[in-house]
Amino acid sequence: MNKIKGIYAASMSILNKNLSLNIDRTILHAESLIDQGCHGVAVFGSTGQGQLISISEKIDLLNKLSTSKYKKNFLIGTGLNSLSETINFMEISCSLGLDTFLIMPPAY
Repeated sequence: MNKIKGIYAASMSILNKNLSLNIDRTILHAESLIDQGCHGVAVFGSTGQGQLISISEKIDLLNKLSTSKYKKNFLIGTGLNSLSETINFMEISCSLGLDTFLIMPPAY
């Protein structure tokens, strides 16, 4: 288990006009929060529209996020209600070196 210290901002997910995830702008925003002094950023939390972004878009973002110089400064929000999908998403994230998570409790 990773212990985190410092200030972690809740990042937002930036959407295109067609409501798809703008991966480049979302990552740029998250990196700029760190550049401005945050120790890290939570991606796909409640302000990052965790439950509204498709799993395929989340995985696409993870692939690109894994190349960021701030890779170790990101908390990855799961934002999934299915246990098996959450585990699968976390395994994909870990395989990319993104291994610190913000796990959403079940929503009823």
